[in-house]
Amino acid sequence: MDLLVVGNIAYDTICNVKFLPEKNQATLINDLDAIPYFGGCAGNVAVMAGSLGIKTGIFSIVGKDFRNSKYLKQLKKYNIDLTHLYYSKTSIAHSFVFTNSNEDQQIFYYPGASSELNKYTFDFKDYDYVHFAAGEISVYHKFMKKAVKNGCIVSFDPGQELFHRPFKEQILSCFPYVSYLFLNQHEACFLLKSIKKSNIEDLFFEKTNAIIVSNGEKGCTIHSKDQVIKIPAVRPSKLMDPTGAGDAHRAGFLVGLIRGYGLEQSGKIASAASSFVIEERGAQTAVPSWDMIKGRMYEFSESTLL
Repeated sequence: MDLLVVGNIAYDTICNVKFLPEKNQATLINDLDAIPYFGGCAGNVAVMAGSLGIKTGIFSIVGKDFRNSKYLKQLKKYNIDLTHLYYSKTSIAHSFVFTNSNEDQQIFYYPGASSELNKYTFDFKDYDYVHFAAGEISVYHKFMKKAVKNGCIVSFDPGQELFHRPFKEQILSCFPYVSYLFLNQHEACFLLKSIKKSNIEDLFFEKTNAIIVSNGEKGCTIHSKDQVIKIPAVRPSKLMDPTGAGDAHRAGFLVGLIRGYGLEQSGKIASAASSFVIEERGAQTAVPSWDMIKGRMYEFSESTLL
């Protein structure tokens, strides 16, 4: 199997708001969908990778009511291996996403069943790449250690967990096992401030191949040990909702690596993948095929993908 994604599967309630309130303030919700969207960082990455032709499995915990859900059918549609999808009496994780007109977001997250990942074990021996997305990060250190021991290439996107977890014990302890670290610009600044450093290169360990820092419409920057590569964003056909764009970007980058492309080309694939997601509301509503990625890549940079 090419890729295992570890982390949360969740439902997203997405709201556009007049402004993001400060403490003790209220704001106006401009629109609210009664039915939540399919989400969760692990679910988003797995669906995108599966859609782009990568043999993908997921290791996550969901509620019992997930068994007959449309979300489960979505995972099956993209041929996600569900051997290690486990069920709990606790309800599924849920994110409440509030977005203003500038695409700034505030997210309130209920972990639900995803917090029970510590009840399970995994040997990782059947996978080439293992991507750790936001989820029950308290157990990621031991999982990463086992994955590396079994010859897996490990990537990590701490996401929102970065801001409310014990930093040294649950975040920084993972870095020595990680080959590809994903951050957005805000997370990168927070991380460097937390360790009292000023350069991304200060986050490199022996196994680090690259640190990828995304910055919305400004594209992303790929930091490797011998170069810095700037990748511009791909312009979408329309801009509807940024929810899930980061997960699509991570998935696109990993798909590039698994398909044998280098850092720069993988970065361009990542930008193309995220451009589709923001064209519709919800993280898994506008998931492209590999042929669609190839078409947009050619429009973007006249790059031809095999």
